[in-house]
Amino acid sequence: MAKILVIDDDTDNILIPLVRQLGRVFGSENVEGVTNVQAALELAERETIDVVVTDLMMPERDGFDFCRTFRGNPLNLGYIIILTGRDGGIAAGLRAGADVYFRKPYDIDDLVAQIEKGIEVTRNRLFAVQDILTGLFLRRIFDAVFSLEAAKLHRVPQPLSVILFDIDHFKKVNDTFGHQVGDIVLHDAAQLLKKVSRKSDLFVRYGGEEFLLLLPGAAEEKVLEIAKRLHESMVEHPFPTVGQVTASFGVATTLRHPDNLVARADQALYSAKAAGRNRVVAADPEQSPPR
Repeated sequence: MAKILVIDDDTDNILIPLVRQLGRVFGSENVEGVTNVQAALELAERETIDVVVTDLMMPERDGFDFCRTFRGNPLNLGYIIILTGRDGGIAAGLRAGADVYFRKPYDIDDLVAQIEKGIEVTRNRLFAVQDILTGLFLRRIFDAVFSLEAAKLHRVPQPLSVILFDIDHFKKVNDTFGHQVGDIVLHDAAQLLKKVSRKSDLFVRYGGEEFLLLLPGAAEEKVLEIAKRLHESMVEHPFPTVGQVTASFGVATTLRHPDNLVARADQALYSAKAAGRNRVVAADPEQSPPR
């Protein structure tokens, strides 16, 4: 079911009554209310938000600020409805990332219909950036998120890591059992590894039988631990029809130079394959780029 977030600093007159009204329609467990933009953004870091209903005028950070920050994360695909009692500002809100404006006082039936539309729009946005077979994000989402994380790294040095991995001898799986079974292996492997990986990390299908995990803030020791856990999960999991399927993993971490991070992980993955596959290999220590 969809997750709906309401942001309004008027607790008694707007926030609590609206959360209750929407809870009766969409289920109370699916509707949450907060009184400020910061709390809303923190919630969006932890959960996928399908529809946001936000007040425009709030102290400290307003609805425009929420829209800009929320939309600044490529993973936030939710539909944004701005509630406002003032005239003007529509163009600024739309440019900041809002989808639609709603006037106060609002008609609850009209607002519910708008939220239902928003849920559908969000699902369509999600389908556009998801791999149909595995349900993982596509590579272009990784590219967008990686650009943001690389920019952060230039401002505030902190670990940024990737785990690049692919399924060993996957062509043989297709040739022996057929592409339909191969698709099942890809799907099951993606779901298995998604369960083992951290919720805070970005997991994408990088291409073909190759996958990538982006781990912001994870130091090398932690990333190696995660990669080994992923590797063990593949080894221990019996795949229908095929039996055991293994994968090779390349791990790389940077503190300063994100531009060649994926290339270093790719080289480590190549080394894992050259050493016989079915193993985890860490990239060589990071070198400063030539001046």
